[in-house]
Amino acid sequence: MLKERRNQGTIALLVISLIFLVVAAVMGFIQYQKVNTKTAYDRNSESGADSAVYAEVSYIFPEALIEVEDNTQVWLVAYQDGYVGLQAKKGDKQIAQLLEKEKKGELEKNPVRIVGSYVNANSPKKNQGYISNYGSLVRGLLADNPEVITVMSSSSYISITEFESDNLAFMFYILFLIGLSVFFVVIGIIGRKKNIAAYEEIYASYPEAKDNLNILLEQASFHDDVLKIAVYKDHLISYYRGFKAIDLKEVVHLYHHILTMHRGFVASNRNSTLVAVRNNQKKYQMPIKNIGKTTDTKLQSTFDYLYNHFPHIRLGV
Repeated sequence: MLKERRNQGTIALLVISLIFLVVAAVMGFIQYQKVNTKTAYDRNSESGADSAVYAEVSYIFPEALIEVEDNTQVWLVAYQDGYVGLQAKKGDKQIAQLLEKEKKGELEKNPVRIVGSYVNANSPKKNQGYISNYGSLVRGLLADNPEVITVMSSSSYISITEFESDNLAFMFYILFLIGLSVFFVVIGIIGRKKNIAAYEEIYASYPEAKDNLNILLEQASFHDDVLKIAVYKDHLISYYRGFKAIDLKEVVHLYHHILTMHRGFVASNRNSTLVAVRNNQKKYQMPIKNIGKTTDTKLQSTFDYLYNHFPHIRLGV
């Protein structure tokens, strides 16, 4: 039975949008926790599942300890339990802040909290960048500074570079999900407006349908209940995933378009649409049910009816 459903299809899109927003919110919360991590850097142990660690930096050496080929530097800094290497891009603002505070003599009294990724150069985590010869470089450069090397790990360091890279990737995914949510909301609103416009056109043309929409099927001159297509007087109607109607007197061309989505080499889903071209060359899309490879064959009876009753319409591509 055909009933007015102005929100048909819109609610499903809004639910999908809500799911994307929830996922984005969860990812945002996870990232917030990483930025505000409670895991302090410990040179004697791994950081665990969360690679984000912090250190309260109270001193930074005035010159970079290591120049890395990827345009980053490793700075030697003192923190609450000893010394640690701090990797950052050249010109990093946080490093500049540390150097400025140290120059003013403020850093020891007011340590700066630095958050970065814990990197073990001997056994890095999957997809984590690292300095492969970090241990040998540190031991060689600090060989004459036993007071430093004895309270410093030569295998692990804190990487601001890795942390910012991970943070940027997270932000990209979050913004992408938010963008998808907005996209589906907009599509839902547009779909609802088109549904309403189709109902209003039918009611304006056939007042008898306003109180009994099902009359469009009951008294249709042509009806395909499988593909969800009907012809009522001068209007072609589709009622699959929404409600669409068009005055056939305005149509000059009508064809069937199939959108096929693949999973690997196998077609996982097919969507069928009747595309009506009006005499002003504007296209109007009407979704119909796809029943697989036999959809075209099943649709032929619709085209035969239109050929006989509306011969001005060019049918097919």
